[in-house]
Amino acid sequence: MKKNIILILILFSSISYGQTLNKENVIGTWKVENITGDFPKMPAEQQKKMDALKTAFMKSTFEFKENNRFNFNIEFMKELDEMMKNVHWKLNSNKTGIIIQEWKDKDTDKYQLMGIQISERNGKVYFVMTESPFVLEMKKN
Repeated sequence: MKKNIILILILFSSISYGQTLNKENVIGTWKVENITGDFPKMPAEQQKKMDALKTAFMKSTFEFKENNRFNFNIEFMKELDEMMKNVHWKLNSNKTGIIIQEWKDKDTDKYQLMGIQISERNGKVYFVMTESPFVLEMKKN
């Protein structure tokens, strides 16, 4: 399973937006409303896995707590779901994105479990997952 997670992370591209964030705007539970992105052509077996991951993202939530705890609730692989519970979140050093990391790494910008760039366009909020081609249209609950 770890091999699959690593493969997924390696396959994906990085996109960034230059918007400045603040903690108060991020705190809360976010739900995926729609998924877009630049999806590369891939063999049928990989496409099937990508489609399953996309479906899992559509049912997922991102919880950013005031005490910097983060939960990514996704039903895709048990290891991924467990790995992303009660981890640390913070704004990156230029305040244009979010770093998700283990608590032991909270004083650095290194050792990311997940990176998220956030953008707002036409009144909609988008999370760009730096480890995937997914651009997630999000709604804060």
